[in-house]
Amino acid sequence: MYFRLAVCVTLLLQCTVRYNVAMSRPKPPHTVRYTVRLNRAQGERVAALKAQLQTRSDNEVFDYLVTAGTNQRDDLEQLVYSLFGDLADSLAHRFRSLETLSQLHLALTDSFIKYALTALPEVPQSLMARAKVRATEIYEQVNITAAREFQRRRESDAYSAAGLGLEEE
Repeated sequence: MYFRLAVCVTLLLQCTVRYNVAMSRPKPPHTVRYTVRLNRAQGERVAALKAQLQTRSDNEVFDYLVTAGTNQRDDLEQLVYSLFGDLADSLAHRFRSLETLSQLHLALTDSFIKYALTALPEVPQSLMARAKVRATEIYEQVNITAAREFQRRRESDAYSAAGLGLEEE
């Protein structure tokens, strides 16, 4: 009985040692394992890329693809941010130009009105009612004429950036 027990314990220890040796070692915590299934055409492309890059393993090919893909995405993201920044700067410049133009228009209108008020003779009280009616008619006619002129210039593209002198060189 003792002999059999010793043989069983020895066998058990040998099996345990063999089983432990045959077991795969735990992977380091910084390693991640992926299983990728590719069709034949994709496998051929990976093999061609492996030969083209002169890499030793498929892992190096996948590492290259992941790195190149993320770098390309980062470059595209930077390009988009740059384009939006340029667009914002351009819009800010155009809005400043429009603000300057509107301030110039306001200053010219103010100067013209002040000049017109000082150049007009004073209207006697007896003619004041008729003068107000006539002034209202003239004011309406000026507004209609201005609207027509604005529409004509708008249709002829006179209000483009180049037509207004806002075009950058």
